Amino acid sequence: MENLVENHTMQAANARTLKAKHEADAIALMKQMHLEKSTIQVSGANLTLQKKTTPGSLSWSYLDKEVPRWATKAGITPVQCQSLIKWLHDHRETKETESLKKSQPNTSKGVQHE
Repeated sequence: MENLVENHTMQAANARTLKAKHEADAIALMKQMHLEKSTIQVSGANLTLQKKTTPGSLSWSYLDKEVPRWATKAGITPVQCQSLIKWLHDHRETKETESLKKSQPNTSKGVQHE
């Protein structure tokens, strides 16, 4: 099952890469032909060029950079700001799950017990 999942993951990644390439090629061609406002009819769908805004990820590095900037404007001291970031980091939600770890088989046969 693990091999099947890895295979599907690679196929999905390759499909996303090909889709992005074809989309970029189609957009470039539309722009080259000054057809940005046109609709492309394909089997089962109509494609139109649109602007899309995607927010950046809310990461710890982003918080480390932006919270102090906000705190300065809000009149919060740097010590309080760092205390908030540390508290958020220390109290973030975690999830624990169980899984089977895949490793290379050793030379002895049979099920290993620990």
